[in-house]
Amino acid sequence: TGKGNRHLGGGGDVAVTVAEVLALLERIAPAELAEEWDNVGLLAGSRTAAVETVLCALELNADVLDEAASLGAHLIVTHHPILFRGRKSLCSDDPEGRLLCKLVKSDVALIAAHTNFDNAHPGVNDALAARLGLENVQPGAHGMCVGEISPMALECFADMVRCNLGGAVRRYGDGARVIRRAAVLGGAGEDFARDALAAGADVYVTGEMGYHRALSAVDDGLCVVEAGHAATEAPAVFLLADALQTAADALQYNLRVLCSQRELFL
Repeated sequence: TGKGNRHLGGGGDVAVTVAEVLALLERIAPAELAEEWDNVGLLAGSRTAAVETVLCALELNADVLDEAASLGAHLIVTHHPILFRGRKSLCSDDPEGRLLCKLVKSDVALIAAHTNFDNAHPGVNDALAARLGLENVQPGAHGMCVGEISPMALECFADMVRCNLGGAVRRYGDGARVIRRAAVLGGAGEDFARDALAAGADVYVTGEMGYHRALSAVDDGLCVVEAGHAATEAPAVFLLADALQTAADALQYNLRVLCSQRELFL
């Protein structure tokens, strides 16, 4: 999965609504795959609103909203949802409140595909596995992907992760240990190290891992590479955009799907 917008559709002749885009996304990341505590689906806007351009992003922020306006996008699809915790007021005197007010004023709809996309295959972790060059990839627990790599020392593997994902990387384990099998789980995956070990992985790549949890995993025989929440999920945004564009083109929808160029992970 590369960077930038490689697949620009919109060549169809069928007008599209937010509801129809939501139906396409349901095929890619079914809502039934979302965790009970999550907030996915249509979070703002009208189901009947017309859409010609969709902007995909890791999360909603003011810059992404401005970008949507500049592109004429009437729908934003993010991985991370807003309104993750209940609010009792819609005031603009706190960061989330200001963002919500800006969203409402913009008349742009918002859809989130969060843990439903984490748990889908292909999904967040398939994109991460592809970015890291894993082969013979198999699905694991909690949306995890497990695959093989050319044997290399853990220290070299961690450098490869850094080069492919960017940002800071923390390595836990003997740098000289030879790695042949890796488990990957983007985002906050510290609770699932034992699942990686049970899947036969030599190393577990995730976005966030507490220090003591990582040391415990090493004691159990599993190396850990902590590569950053956003960095491990960013490849999935491009996968989501490509999948949505392909689904729209198959139905000859007049829809153009773009990836945000305003986010820090780019």
